[in-house]
Amino acid sequence: MDDRSQDALKRYRLKVYNIYRARGAFLLETDNGLKLFKCFEGSRNRALFEHKVKEHLFDHGYFNTDLFVKTMDNDIISEDSSGCQYIMKNWFWGEECNLKELSQIEDACSNLARIHCLLKDIDFTKEQIEYSIQDDLTMTFEKRNRELKRVKSYIRDKRQKNQFEMHYLNYYDKFFDQGIRAIERLGNSLYKQLIEKAIKDRLVCHGNYNYHNIIMIKNKQEAIMKAYIPPGWINRQPLSASNLSDGNLMMATTNFEKAFIGLQIYDLYQFIRKVMEKNDWDIMYGSNMIEAYDKIKPISKEELNMLYIYLLFPEKFWKITNYYFNSKKSWVSSRSIQKLRNIGEQNDKKEMFLHRLESIL
Repeated sequence: MDDRSQDALKRYRLKVYNIYRARGAFLLETDNGLKLFKCFEGSRNRALFEHKVKEHLFDHGYFNTDLFVKTMDNDIISEDSSGCQYIMKNWFWGEECNLKELSQIEDACSNLARIHCLLKDIDFTKEQIEYSIQDDLTMTFEKRNRELKRVKSYIRDKRQKNQFEMHYLNYYDKFFDQGIRAIERLGNSLYKQLIEKAIKDRLVCHGNYNYHNIIMIKNKQEAIMKAYIPPGWINRQPLSASNLSDGNLMMATTNFEKAFIGLQIYDLYQFIRKVMEKNDWDIMYGSNMIEAYDKIKPISKEELNMLYIYLLFPEKFWKITNYYFNSKKSWVSSRSIQKLRNIGEQNDKKEMFLHRLESIL
């Protein structure tokens, strides 16, 4: 940690025992638990929106979030002598959610449902509401379909095509058809009414609910035994969550930077898609995830239909397309080719899952 970072760190009322580097940030062992300290390059208004979301969760009994730590001046942002900004957040001992472990995935869906039950009627300012509403889904789908068509035309007109481009043309028709079907179904849904209600009720989505942001907190006994602590770590202050019960699996939810006001079913869609892609669209995984969420926060027929629409749209294919078109096209990495092949080969299983989901609508 350089002198400037230490200058910003001095603005907090904490005693620091040890400092470690971690993913572009610093982990701090302090007299008030584990903290994460890093540079901040976002806007203050956005940080205040995020802070209000996490404060609302904390005030309503959900304590395991990376709540901002305030400075001695009661600010969520600290500045060094040269004006560089930093933030400090509560952090947690534990490990990321394992997307191959069904029980952890189900727990993560239950955790998401609990968060969604609380993320409503938040006291946002008029400006925060105006600038934090979810993008219009119809416009998003239409724009992405146009981009798919444009890239297809570009590749088709090329004389010499690389391996990626040949695979792309082979898969294009099926994925583009999914995009068209998603728009048609969206037009016949109650999307407009749902989004209006979400804004009226000030419903908030995490916006990036994936395994990186779900920490499986170890229980008290494991913390004392240090069984999960990497070599070189000192366990003076083992847990930043309070009142852990022996034997209970606990979970922390972090990184609310992309939170927005909108359809909460979007978070469940994001998580389901990630998990299903990792598990070859195994129907059992998807069914159990929906059931785990529904037990805590019942999913309406209209929300289930929106989940189907989200999953139907070929977002991963669009992402690969977008990355290809905005990068150097004369050379495509083997990783991009493999990603394209994976989603192409999984598409039939995805359609089977969608058919199962549609059968209960």
